[in-house]
Amino acid sequence: MFAVGSTAVLCLTTDAQQRTDSCSFSITVEPPVRSSATTFTAFGDSITEGLALAPLLIPNPPGSYPAILQSLLAARYAAQTLVVYDEGIGGRKVVEDLPRLRTALTAEHPDALLLLEGANDLNDFGAAGISGVVAGLQSMIREGRSRAATVFVGTLLPQRPGGAKAFAPALIAPTNDRIRAMAMAEAATLVDLYAAFGGVAGTLIGDDGLHPNAEGKQKIAETFFDAIRSRLEIAPGSPRRSRH
Repeated sequence: MFAVGSTAVLCLTTDAQQRTDSCSFSITVEPPVRSSATTFTAFGDSITEGLALAPLLIPNPPGSYPAILQSLLAARYAAQTLVVYDEGIGGRKVVEDLPRLRTALTAEHPDALLLLEGANDLNDFGAAGISGVVAGLQSMIREGRSRAATVFVGTLLPQRPGGAKAFAPALIAPTNDRIRAMAMAEAATLVDLYAAFGGVAGTLIGDDGLHPNAEGKQKIAETFFDAIRSRLEIAPGSPRRSRH
């Protein structure tokens, strides 16, 4: 067993004729990387929920982006125990969800809050829903920060025109422009899922034109994971830094 750090190793060998030889080298053991956050709350609608069941009885559905994200985090930060709570409920809207968010934050005390919500507001209210989405996400960011959570806010996914549940494909891009500006003003970490999807539904959105398929959920998880690594990872030997 080698301790963390660099250890000099000397090897000696002697053959049957008593001839000897030696070599030396060093072994360097680095401590594992760590995350300054270990508890995450993923909050949103059915895109976060990830499973079309009514009622939903599974707290972290297999295949949901929060479940995939937890696997990615566990593999990266093997020396820590990390938990990702899935607080996605189908059909929810940003304009109505601040009380539900407060309940989740009180129950789970997350170090980090992941927000992805707004598609239902646009589908139900059209262009009139854009301001409510942006203002509602702003309130959620401030609520998360008031609970000492690092806040990540995702842009909305592209919708496929003509999809059975895609009622606002033309509103996604302008809404995301306002989400980006608001996130910057609030100093929240923007997770640009729309850009990660290439700005089009492509092969990552399912047949209904709204919900991500398995590949799309993987992409969401990976994009949040990259943002978490960039913001919260503690390199070996680095002093602990604030999450805020």
